[in-house]
This record gives sequence, C-alpha cells and structure tokens, in this order.
Amino acid sequence: MVKQRVWFVYFLSLLSGVAGLGYEMVWSRSLGLVLGHEFPAVLAVLGAFFAGMALGAWSLGSQVRLSPRPDRWYVGLELAIGVWALVLAAALPALGHWIGLAIGPAPGPVRHWAVAFGGTLLALAPATIAMGATLPAMERMLVRACGRRRWVGGLYGANTFGAVVGVLATPFLLVPALGHAATMVLLASVNFLCATVAGWRLRPAAEPPTDVPSTTDSPSRSQALVPVLLGTGFLGLSYEVLVVRVASQMLENTVYTFACLLAVYLLGTSIGAAFYQRWARSDSLQPRLQHLLTATGGACAAGVALLLAGPAVAAGLQKALGGGMAAALAGEGAVAALAFFVPTIAMGATFSHLAQAASGARLGLGRAIAVNTLGASAAPLAAGLWVLPAIGAKAALLATSLAYLFLARPGGRAGWAGAGAVAAGVLALLLHPASPGAPDQLDGDRMLSHQQGVMGSVSVVEDSRGERHLMVNNRFQMGGTTSAYSDRREAHIPLLLHPAPRRALFLGLGTGATLSAAGSHPGLVAEGVELVPEVVAAMPYFARVNGAVGSTDRLRIHVGDARRFVRSTPHRYDVVVADLFHPARDGAGSLYTVEHFRAVDAVLEPGGLFCQWLPLYQMDLETLRLIIRSFLQVYPGATAHLAHYSLQAPILGLIGGAEQRRYSLEWVRQRIRDPALRTELGRLRLAGDLELLGSLLAGPSALAEFAGPGPLNTDDRPLVTFRAPRFTYSPQATPTTRLLELIDNLSATPGEVLTAAALGDPEQASRVQRHWAARDQYLRLGTRIQPTRDAEQLLARAGGPLLEVVRSSPDFDAAYYPLLAMARQLYDQNPEDSRRILLELERACPQRGEATQVLRSLFPL
Repeated sequence: MVKQRVWFVYFLSLLSGVAGLGYEMVWSRSLGLVLGHEFPAVLAVLGAFFAGMALGAWSLGSQVRLSPRPDRWYVGLELAIGVWALVLAAALPALGHWIGLAIGPAPGPVRHWAVAFGGTLLALAPATIAMGATLPAMERMLVRACGRRRWVGGLYGANTFGAVVGVLATPFLLVPALGHAATMVLLASVNFLCATVAGWRLRPAAEPPTDVPSTTDSPSRSQALVPVLLGTGFLGLSYEVLVVRVASQMLENTVYTFACLLAVYLLGTSIGAAFYQRWARSDSLQPRLQHLLTATGGACAAGVALLLAGPAVAAGLQKALGGGMAAALAGEGAVAALAFFVPTIAMGATFSHLAQAASGARLGLGRAIAVNTLGASAAPLAAGLWVLPAIGAKAALLATSLAYLFLARPGGRAGWAGAGAVAAGVLALLLHPASPGAPDQLDGDRMLSHQQGVMGSVSVVEDSRGERHLMVNNRFQMGGTTSAYSDRREAHIPLLLHPAPRRALFLGLGTGATLSAAGSHPGLVAEGVELVPEVVAAMPYFARVNGAVGSTDRLRIHVGDARRFVRSTPHRYDVVVADLFHPARDGAGSLYTVEHFRAVDAVLEPGGLFCQWLPLYQMDLETLRLIIRSFLQVYPGATAHLAHYSLQAPILGLIGGAEQRRYSLEWVRQRIRDPALRTELGRLRLAGDLELLGSLLAGPSALAEFAGPGPLNTDDRPLVTFRAPRFTYSPQATPTTRLLELIDNLSATPGEVLTAAALGDPEQASRVQRHWAARDQYLRLGTRIQPTRDAEQLLARAGGPLLEVVRSSPDFDAAYYPLLAMARQLYDQNPEDSRRILLELERACPQRGEATQVLRSLFPL
C-alpha cells in the first residue's frame, strides 16, 4: 500500500511538471508577442516566472509543512493554478498589451526589463505562487503518509521528467494543433485532474506520524544551506541561459531548437535527481555536497569543451541519418547533450541533496526551494544582460564552472586535488583559441567587426573581392554590399506606388541600405526599427550603400521590437515597409500574423500602403500560402510584386492598403521631379514607364486563388512559427523552382493596375501585358542558360533567346541591356557579331535609340 501511494504521488508530480513547463512555454511566447522579442523582455518573463515560484515556496512552504492535511493544500494549489490558467487563457493578450504600452516603442534596457519583469510577475503571480508550493506539499504528503523523510530526489526527478514532456509536447503537438489559449485550457485540465484524483485517493493515514525535526539539525546547518542553495540556483540557470545563447549561433535557432535544448537540460536534471533518490543513503550534508559541487563545476567545464565540437557533431549526425527534419533535430539534440547532459545530472543530484538536507532542517523544503528559485530568477538578468556582453560567452561559461568550486569550499587532499584538476581544465580552455559559437571564416575573408551582444553575435566580414557581409549568429546573413541593388529597390517600389509619401516606417534594417534609399525622396521623413542593437552599430561598415542614414536627420533609427513599436507609436505613416524576416527563426513568425498586419493597418494614414517583403528562398510554398491568406484577411485588395529578377534569391512583396490604386504608364515620370532621385531610380532600373508596374506579379483575385482556403497565422495559433522550420530543416525544392511555380500560378490583368484613362488606350494595356509576358519568359530562360564569363559563349547560349524576349516587349530592359553589354564586350574579339547584335536590336526596337548610339560609336560611317 505504501509503495503504491509513493508511485501515485510520483505520477502526480510528473503531471504537475507537464503542466508547469507547458505553461512556461505558452506564457513566455504569448507575452513575447506584446512585450517584444528583445533579450531583456525574454529574460524578464523567465525571471518573473521563477520569482513568482520563489515567492510561493517561501510564503506557503512553511504553512504546508506544519499542516496536518498537506493533501488539502496540494488540491487547493492545483485548483488555483488551473483557475488562473483559465483566466489567462482569456485575459493574457490584453494584459500583455497593457504591459507593452507601458514599456513604450523604444525603451532603454533598464526600463524595458523592469516593466516587463514587474508586469509579468503580477500577471502570472496567482499561478506561479501556487506552483512554488506544490513540491513541498507533495513531499509532506509522503512524509505524513509513509513516515520517511527522503522523498525529495524522487519527487523532483518525476517533476522534471514531466517538465521534459511538457517542453516537447507544447511546441511539437499542442500549440500547432490547438493554439495558445486552448493549450492553456488543456493544461488547466491537467491541474484539475491532479486535484481531483489527489482529493479522492490521498486521504491521510489514521494516525499520521509526528513531524519531528532531524536530530542532526542546528541553526548553523540551515545557515550553511542558504548561500549554497542561492548560488546553485543562480549558476544552474546562468549555465542554461549562456549555453542556449551559444547554441543559437550553431543551430537553426527555431522554436524546436529551444525545445530540444531545454528538454535535454531538464532530462539530465531528472536523471540526476533519480540517481540521488536511488543511491544516496544518508542525509549528511558533507562531504557529499563538496563532491557534488566539484563534480558539477568539472562537468560544466567539460560541457564547454564538448560544445566546441557541436557544429561538427550536428552536421555529421544529420548526414549519417540521411537529412530531413528528424535528422536535423537529432543533431540539435546531440549538441544539447554535449553541453547539458552530464552537467545537469550533477545539478539534479546536487539540488536533491541540498533540498533533502533542508527538508530535515529548520529551513524546510519550501524555503529551500524559494532560496534556490530566487537565485535562478536573478540569473537571466545578470548572466544574459551583464556578464555575457562584458566578457563573452566562453569566459562566462567557464566562470560558472569556477563559481561551483567556490561554493564547494574544498577541503582535504582529495577535495583540493579535484578542485585543482577542474581549475586546470578551465585555464586550458580559457587559453585555447577556439570559442564555442565563434563565427566561421572562409579563406581570404577578413573579420572587420565582431560584437557579442545580448540579442546575438553580429559580424561584419569582408571577402576576397572586397565585398562586405552582415552576419548574425554566424548563420544568418542580413545583406551586404552585394545586395544593395535589391535592398534599395525594396524601399523605392512601395514609396513610388504612393502618390506623395511624407512619412514612412521601415521594420527591420539590416545594413541600412533600404532605409537609406528613402533618403533619396525629397521631404520624406523615415523611421527605422531594428531589434538587434549590434546591427545598428555595424551600419558604418556599410557606408557606401547606406550613406544617407548618417547624412540627414530625416532618417531616424530606433532600437526595439517591430511589433511593439507599431502598437505603441503615436505617429501615422503613409508607407510602412517590412523587411525580409526569415520565417523559421524563433520569433520571426509573429511578424506574419493577422494581428500584426492589423496593427500596421491601424498606423497607416488614409490612402497609406503597407509592403511586406518575403524571402522566397527561405520558405516553401505552403508557408507562403499561409502568409498570403493572413495578409489578405486584412488587405483584401493586396497585390504581389517582385523585388528583382534573381533566380537564386527571389523576393516577393505583398502590398496592400485601404484602397486599391490605379496607375498610368506616365506615373513614374509625373511622380518624380527631383533629378537626384531620377538618377538613383535609373541605376536601379525603376525610372522607365513600365519598370515599376512591370514588377507586378499578381492581382488580388490571383493571390486569393493561389492562397486558397485554409487556416490563418494568428497570435493565438502562430502556424508560421511551427511550419516554417520544417522547410529549413529539409528543403524540398530550389528557390528557382518555387519562383517558376509562382509564375505559372499567379497572374495580373491591366484592369487591376491601370487607370480608366490608360485602359481606354489599347496600346497602353498591350504594352503592360507584353512586359509581364517578357518578364516571365526571361525568368524561365534563366533556368536553361549556363552562366559564363566568355562573351562569345554567352552570345551563343543566350543571344537568340534574349532577342526573342526583346522582340516580344521592347520595353523590357532586363533583356535589352545585357545584349548591349555583349555587343560592347565582343567588339574587340569579334566585331562582326557585335555589329550583328546591335543591328538586331535596332530592328527589334526601332523606337529605342541606345543600340543606334552604340552602333555609331563603335562603327562610325
């Protein structure tokens, strides 16, 4: 009977862990949508969660310990958690919105963290306070029923194993299928189940044993436990925060990456607690505590060393398993195991030993948990915001290892020998040139800048050609000098489609080239919002493509979260332009939700436009359809535009507003009065009659038909966040293939873009249609022609097909100008072919004079 009761309470502890970590995952993501995805906000939510638990363990733990009916306490605690979870399922978006407004659009880090922490602490307090007292209640239930005191390791192990289940089930199953609110309701039902079953099965024994303090207890014993409990809580979560930060530079950094890392961390902790429960035979504090702390410090140092091999291990395992999402997740799990598995086993055993000792002391289990959790709540702020930027990830991780030795206070020959071995290993790692998460460089590359910030590491790399590239977390390229043509077109296309923009907002900045292009429009005031401060700090390295950013006060930069900025800014804008957000990156999917699109619509002036650029090379067509459906929900008259004609990195822009505008072929000529802007547009091939309208790929009806019926990407059910990583882990087709499929499935009609007057002229409508057809023909042609630097070979492969494109639409410059360039290149080695190309161009486009001018200059009469 006693054994059955023990296993039953263990099962309750497991279920409680499932719900607890499930809540943490859901609440942190729900609050992140409104508080912001900056590191201060992320860490504030985590710290507030632990602070609430610490408050509950301290304030309620002693009462639970003295109660003759801890089972009733447990039932009440589970009911309180479940009831408040139901309240949050309905109220959390509104609560988070109010906190977000209090934070403001671009706060300083101290204000940001303080408001996010305080607001989150208050919002979650009823549930987290109750969570903090559940483990002490279960421990007293077993002590009262079974008489033994050594239950902490088993209960803690079961609870953290349940947490593993909650961490994995929430992102992989529950939220994608149900959404945040319904997941909270489901988790609340787990709390209600625990309360109901506990009230039914766990009736107290007829004569519960008297709770007699341990004969080994003394005030000094409790006093000795407090700093160690506080320190191990702080160091354990510091190690987690730092490793997760480093791993984000090695792995894909999706929602599943974090789940894998946290699951391994909790699994190791659970195993360590179970080992302690099974094999520890005494509550004696020393010398076991010294050995455990020393072992934990050594394990952390070993984890740092193993983490150096993380990228190679992940890549090798993924290749061995044949690729795909399962193989990629196995690789990420392996990296997590290298860094976490052994250290967390030691951490789990260490906490179990400390908590068990406290349970038999005057301190008590509840207050021991409170002190430990209080230390954990301070770790995100200290390690993530202060230590990491100050000394770097490697030094911070190794400092954690040494801090465990300090807590151990080694004594005796064996103790000092162990501590000395660990310290020597730490010193060797510190002197080793390699660092986990360090940026990769190719031969000939030169690192111009590398900044380790709280949000990520940002590097500026110059390649052997002198081109500069902006890298974030060593994996994600955010543009460079080679992408300036596309970056600047991404600003001009939406700005030109508005008749007279006076104020614009750019969400996401990268190198600053897109925002800089806005400075070319006279009188336009433009604001840019960038999440990562180090990205803004790196902009001077790209001065040749973003020079206007620092040369005019009409361009203003804010560091902050784009979603929160849009919701809290007091301004209204004629044009809002959203940069390319990689949909698989953790947090980016929230920038494609219906609620965010509505928030942008709310800050548009009457007649304003919103342009959302989409990286087709980083998403599959199903994700694209999902985003288009969500966009059309807010902007039913939206159109789709190509940023350029690249096959390797195609970019699609969704442009919508309150009204669907119409244009004439003279729109750009009439719209542009400034000579400098006209020159800029000429370089970017946007100054001609058809070049702007020629970017149109689809009208509203074709977009709606392509997207089809289906679910939307919402704040409650952020499907992009969970679907996009599947493509990143196992891409199914090339970007070129996806672009051609879009061309085959999307279309536009002149009636969707031309004014009534322009439609009244059949020639104008015909020119537009011929231009679109030439564009599609040109893109398909690019898939069949092998690139070469040899002008004669290029002429043989592409000359005839390009002439066909020009004949179909003389206005299509993307085919016309390459033929002119070929003629110039061939003049020295094959003047006859050069002359022939120019004559063909004259015949194909008699209304254009460029070929005639080149012909006369090269072959004068």
